[in-house]
Amino acid sequence: MEKYAVPNKLPAKKITILARRRARIEKDKNLAKLREDTRRKILQKKKHGFKKPEAFIMQYIKAERDHKRIERKFLHSRRFAAEVPKSPIFLIMRHRTRKVASKHIEKVLEELHLENIHTTIFARANEKIATMLTIIEPYVVWGTPSIHTVRDLIFKKGKLLVNGKLEAIQSNAMIEEAFGDLGVICTEDIVHEIFTGGENFEKINARLEPFHLKAPRDGWKKKLNISYEKGGEYGSRGNAIDELIDRCV
Repeated sequence: MEKYAVPNKLPAKKITILARRRARIEKDKNLAKLREDTRRKILQKKKHGFKKPEAFIMQYIKAERDHKRIERKFLHSRRFAAEVPKSPIFLIMRHRTRKVASKHIEKVLEELHLENIHTTIFARANEKIATMLTIIEPYVVWGTPSIHTVRDLIFKKGKLLVNGKLEAIQSNAMIEEAFGDLGVICTEDIVHEIFTGGENFEKINARLEPFHLKAPRDGWKKKLNISYEKGGEYGSRGNAIDELIDRCV
């Protein structure tokens, strides 16, 4: 009968695995608690933290640098604004720096709804927008998107404000409810109006929420503080904006 007897305990190997699992779970809990405590301390420090004088000096230097750059562009250059392309629209993405030293630049970014990093918008390609882009040039990348990129953004990242809540565009019924008064009843209608810069472009663009993208897959390949035409990232990149947005969606 002994050979049919059931052992009173699990084999040592199984006990070891279970013990390790329990230890790992306990360790994960402790790490999560530690991270949360650290996060709270950092937030508390930021809220009541003391800024060193060097921080204010650096902020002033950056603001002065931006002021001189804008002055140089507008007063000492024949090129007063970014070139207005043949395409009817710009696709603009803020790509760097959460904090901006210059109040003037900050105001322009807010006007274009580009307060956060990787926020992306459509804008009509005209002289006014081109001038604004010249002012905020080191903080944004822009170009002329293809219809494929416009469609991708609308389908994958398009959001509307519905009853006070942001909701992803999920159906043509939602679109008809939001844009029906403009004769827009489906996603392709939005894509067409945006891409062609139609007569309802401003109204549709105002009702669409800015697109919140991710950092590019594989990261930024060049320096963020050097212009695209000089081998960096910021500024106008024409049709090459498609490749960048494809890596961010």
